[in-house]
Amino acid sequence: MGVFFYIKSVALVEDLPLREEYKPTEEDMKNFYGDVDRAYAQNAFNCWIAACLYVGTFLISAQQFYMNNKSTSGTAF
Repeated sequence: MGVFFYIKSVALVEDLPLREEYKPTEEDMKNFYGDVDRAYAQNAFNCWIAACLYVGTFLISAQQFYMNNKSTSGTAF
């Protein structure tokens, strides 16, 4: 999902934390586009952090699973 936020997918615009109302002035429209760019970048960054945490959790779990199976496979029942 971070990739889609990074490429500024229009489908995800509802997930951006923006103000409720912007006036149709030139200055306010510049502020709007700047806010949208910053919100997309922040959401992409947050998604990438979450993905890294998921991968890290998976790697730790896989290592623990391997060590647990290694220590119990030597005993005979």
